[in-house]
Amino acid sequence: MSGFEPIKSWRVCLGMLLTVFSTILPATAAKPDAKTEPVEQPVMAVKPILDHGSTPLPAALKFAQLDAQKAAKQTALQSKVVAEASKKLQLVDEEIKGIQKRVQETQQKIKIDSDTLKQSQQALKKYNENKVREKKSNEPLVAAKPIPDTDLLKKQITQSQQQVKSLEQSLKEKQKQQGELKKQVAEVNKQLANLKMKENQFLEIAKLYQSKPPIADPKLIREVATFQNSRPLYSCKIDASGNYLLAGAQGSDFQRWDLVSAENTQLAGHKSWVRRFDVDDSKPLLITGAYEGKLAWWDLTSAQPTPKHLIDAHKGYVRGVSLSPDGTLVATAGNDRLVKIWSVQTAKLIRTLAGHEHQVYNVKFHPGGQYLISGDLRGNLKQWDVKTGKLVRDFDGSVIYKYDKTFHAHIGGVRGMDISRDGKYFAISSIGEVSNAFAGIGVPTVILFDWETGKRLAVMTPSDNFKGTCWGVRFHPENDFIAAAGGNSSGMIWFWKLGEEKPFTAQKVKSVPYDLDFHPDGLRMCVACYDKTARLYNLGPKTAVELAKEKGKKKK
Repeated sequence: MSGFEPIKSWRVCLGMLLTVFSTILPATAAKPDAKTEPVEQPVMAVKPILDHGSTPLPAALKFAQLDAQKAAKQTALQSKVVAEASKKLQLVDEEIKGIQKRVQETQQKIKIDSDTLKQSQQALKKYNENKVREKKSNEPLVAAKPIPDTDLLKKQITQSQQQVKSLEQSLKEKQKQQGELKKQVAEVNKQLANLKMKENQFLEIAKLYQSKPPIADPKLIREVATFQNSRPLYSCKIDASGNYLLAGAQGSDFQRWDLVSAENTQLAGHKSWVRRFDVDDSKPLLITGAYEGKLAWWDLTSAQPTPKHLIDAHKGYVRGVSLSPDGTLVATAGNDRLVKIWSVQTAKLIRTLAGHEHQVYNVKFHPGGQYLISGDLRGNLKQWDVKTGKLVRDFDGSVIYKYDKTFHAHIGGVRGMDISRDGKYFAISSIGEVSNAFAGIGVPTVILFDWETGKRLAVMTPSDNFKGTCWGVRFHPENDFIAAAGGNSSGMIWFWKLGEEKPFTAQKVKSVPYDLDFHPDGLRMCVACYDKTARLYNLGPKTAVELAKEKGKKKK
């Protein structure tokens, strides 16, 4: 890490020298029987952090079984949809055949009537010629056969022709309806086939997990699903039930995708981008914060959620939202340099925490619930007591901030933040070693802290010369590793062991990811990307089908 270790070593050496002099000088001046007070050494966090290895995830089986059950139910429902759509198409097909038959019959009638009219006209002409001849020759006129009424025939033909036109118009409309229904049937059948495939996949996954509790291995990461939006995505989470992938985008509508069916629901209520949000761990509650300064409460179980509460929270952007572990409080952070704590039940403000001198980019409750931490534009971090609102201590994250004098621009700040589930560590992410603020040229950086001591454990960066910003960071639920996502012109996901400064593996992403989150099964994760796509990845063991496909590709 350029610029970090030399400074740290210099400070450690200086501290040791000061300690030596502070212990020696008083001893020489004191009397022989005097006792010198021991000098307290600065507390340092343990480094490196012991690697406990990969943790088995037996709960993943439950989620795989739930997904399989859900896919089975959705398959059954989709089968009914296919049956109904097919029935509608069949009825239209029969109607078209009926119209076509009536057109043929009417056209045949027109032909018969036209032939009869022609014959009648010829017979009438012949009769008139004979009548003229009779007058000239005075010969008696031979009695003519009865001639059909030509005017009546003409009228019948005209009516039949009009009927054909009407029938042909109806036929066009029905054929158009038929075309639309055929597309609909094809689409619902495609969805059915996809659900059946997913059901089989989940059953196979459940069978695999049943044989042996799986572990998360980032080296096995592969993309398993994509969810398309109409605008770039900037934030994402998977709810505690594992049912939904949630995402904020460039636009006022918030996105919800069903992870099994991929059905999309748009949540309308905000008037600007939703950059941050949080979901409750025990209830289907979603709270979103938008750039308009408002905060909204949503019920995730609703088929079409609408805001239960919509309040003014900050002057300017809401940049951070975090629910307390017990679900009773929600903390927010904003461009007004304030951190606020609200009642989840009443949506009323409980207290305001002032102290940041710059825009507050992130806020997070500690798992213990007693404290929360906030981070701002300049990498300043503050720990607050939730009950009293008092500032407990500050942390230095200035490694991820720079003021570029050339462009007169601030760059960096606490863009991503997370606290480990056991509360022992926390991490922030952004950009470091900035050489050009205008172009965003710098090193994607994650800083790992020890919660108890407040000491910095590691500054974590990519292994290669990758440039850009690390927009989001997450601890694996079992602390097996830390994942972070970001980029500039291209995207990456990095994985580090806790305390190690270089990643042990990384995954390229087709577009820049601005956020990431882990599925509660500990095996899947999602990213929100600038190319309007949310991507779902699997870090678990591969199924027999996946291995067979890989083997087939290698043969080719």
